[in-house]
Amino acid sequence: MIALERPAVLARFALLAGLDDAQPCLPLCEDAAAQLERREREDCGEEALAPLTAAAAALAFYRYALAQAGGLPGSFSAGDVRVTAGAANTAPARALWRESLAAAAPYLKDGEFLFRRVLP
Repeated sequence: MIALERPAVLARFALLAGLDDAQPCLPLCEDAAAQLERREREDCGEEALAPLTAAAAALAFYRYALAQAGGLPGSFSAGDVRVTAGAANTAPARALWRESLAAAAPYLKDGEFLFRRVLP
């Protein structure tokens, strides 16, 4: 089992988000790293570091994109000028998270499965 390096997760997150100063987003990165560490397999070695770091950064970026989308102002008009907020597109961030999670899957415990009988 390995510990994810928070500065490395933050650096990757900054690249994804296009931020010069991502330090205010450190809590997002720490939460994402901790979540992946809890799911990490016991027998992980150093080969897991890069995919797990990338997955943590992608998860933090997805959460960042969701937070940004939730804070968009609505449309407003002032005289002849009308400003309309663009629809935030969180789909690419979610796709990046899913792709990163798939790459890290060999190093993570399987999720909870639920089997049910389907009744007619």
